[in-house]
Amino acid sequence: MPASDVSIVAFGRPERDDAQSHVLSAAAALGAATRLVTSAEGEDFSSMDHGSIDWRRALDGAHWLVTSASTAIEGETARFAWGAGMTFGELEGSRTVMIADLPKDSSRLAECWGAVIERIRQVHVLFIEPAALGPISQLEGVDQSGLLREIRLRGLVPHVCTLDGQREALVEHALGSVRAPAGPLSSSHEWLAAFICALPSSGPGREGVERAARAAGKVDSPSV
Repeated sequence: MPASDVSIVAFGRPERDDAQSHVLSAAAALGAATRLVTSAEGEDFSSMDHGSIDWRRALDGAHWLVTSASTAIEGETARFAWGAGMTFGELEGSRTVMIADLPKDSSRLAECWGAVIERIRQVHVLFIEPAALGPISQLEGVDQSGLLREIRLRGLVPHVCTLDGQREALVEHALGSVRAPAGPLSSSHEWLAAFICALPSSGPGREGVERAARAAGKVDSPSV
């Protein structure tokens, strides 16, 4: 399945300045069909009318719903929409990709990470941004080197991944661990976009995860 056959929906800010929009842009540059679900024109994202989103229509045929931890603390109604998207994703067959990022206000990290933990069983791919590894490991009381595996075991998340300082992708999954070169991509969001574009057609088991991770590392940096 080429990237052009992959459909990705993101829920995030209309300014497209958040992590999920960066992933969406990178996926579009690879040829994926993409769509941003956000607040209506002229509406404040933090107080949006979350009930106006037709999630069934938005997620029709989508492989992935991408969002981020920090979106959960954008406002009460934005958080309602954030959760509703994941719930409808389960019903419609769209799998959730959660980006564990750092909020602008670092004092609220525990709050936004806690929101992810509450929904962890709805997450299919959890990507922890490299800058968030240390702070989240401190919150969890787990050594950073074992954080991905511990989260996967506790939350039963099918894929927990990140990029390390050596430009390698690390993926923990139900059948073990994968370490693969991240390649020439210039950002973690570009790697994640390439990974989720490759994953639907990479095949089952450990070999499938490794194929997707290695394929992501071979993608040239797209112009976004």
